[in-house]
Amino acid sequence: MFSGWQLFQVPRRAVGYLLAVDALALLIVLISTLQVTVTVSEIVTASVLAGCGVAHTELASTIEKARRAVAGQGHVDLASVWVFAGVLLLPTPLAAAVIAVIYAHYQWRNPFVAWHRRVFGISVMIIAGKVAAMLLDLVGGAGHLFGPTIAPLTVLVVVAALVTFSALDVAMIAIRVLLYGTPGVTVRKGFSDPSKHMLEISTLFYGALLAFALSYSPALVVLALPPVLMLHRSVLLKQVEEKARKDSKTGLLNSEGWHERANRERSRAVRASETFGLLMVDLDHFKRVNDTYGHVAGDAVLKAVADAISKEVRDYDAVGRFGGEEFVVLLPGMSDDDGVGVAERIRHAVTQLVVEAPVEGATTVIRNLSASIGVSTFPAAGDDIEPLLLAADAALYQAKNGGRNQVVSSTALVKPVLAVAA
Repeated sequence: MFSGWQLFQVPRRAVGYLLAVDALALLIVLISTLQVTVTVSEIVTASVLAGCGVAHTELASTIEKARRAVAGQGHVDLASVWVFAGVLLLPTPLAAAVIAVIYAHYQWRNPFVAWHRRVFGISVMIIAGKVAAMLLDLVGGAGHLFGPTIAPLTVLVVVAALVTFSALDVAMIAIRVLLYGTPGVTVRKGFSDPSKHMLEISTLFYGALLAFALSYSPALVVLALPPVLMLHRSVLLKQVEEKARKDSKTGLLNSEGWHERANRERSRAVRASETFGLLMVDLDHFKRVNDTYGHVAGDAVLKAVADAISKEVRDYDAVGRFGGEEFVVLLPGMSDDDGVGVAERIRHAVTQLVVEAPVEGATTVIRNLSASIGVSTFPAAGDDIEPLLLAADAALYQAKNGGRNQVVSSTALVKPVLAVAA
């Protein structure tokens, strides 16, 4: 009976961790329930926060659906506004109840996450919330902090609780990602986007402000809901803009998005008098892949190559797809020798790829891929992006003519020309 449960389809090394976190959260709630006395005003506050969280989900359902459609790994749902206010103001049992109500309703409206993962997420927030609340207890608890006057110490303690809550939340989820070991889903990919961290931190700060407001009157929550909905909409617009700069097949930057990043890097390099490298990567004989296995298999190869390139560069390097089987990489701060070294790593990684691709209802394995790569460096090969692209493309053309599956630098093309001129 249990074999069909999604939890038991999780890698065994992760099941124990998930159950341990859930059990710890449950234990925290049970012990706290025996230790605290809940007041009527706290029940009212909890009801208001849970109600607003549910209303938020309902009113933003269309926006949230669109956000999920364009969001990548590490989706931020903005419910932390209501959750963190509850963590700051309420005893642990009521804060846990607010979290459970909001996310149970969220799951009911958006059943795209397995229940065991949703329960794990709730448990993580209960644990993180309890630890954050313990910081408040060190200075007298919420009743002492949120009074008629706000002391500087209050703000410092709330910020410390906020940082603690966020750090524990990220750490426990990161451990889960590591234990799952899902191909293509890594801690680096999930947590390397600073904009997602800033969004989460912003919602927590908003939750802290809401807690201060609610400490005076629960009726002030009416002033919080419209701005949260507007924040939701503005985040959607930002995600749509970001998606417009991405290549749909590989998830890399498209030509427009890459050029935008490249021009910013050129401006920075000029101001700082620094260099940067540029790579043009072209798959060898890619037409054979499409002709032999079909375009769906070809798309799988492109995605695998895109992932291989991304793994060999730094988080802040810009990797783009220019169409077809051609990729381009911007390497801030790198010299020509550095660029050649990165290019060689990419070339080797491509040769090691084993791609499982769908072919006529079955799965086939595609091996023996290779890539030719041209390297150019700013400002030696050109003082603007287009001349650098032309120089890298000329080096790529030389790599193709030289037998493919090799790296050629644009500096290597200069010497023969000078020799002929001499």
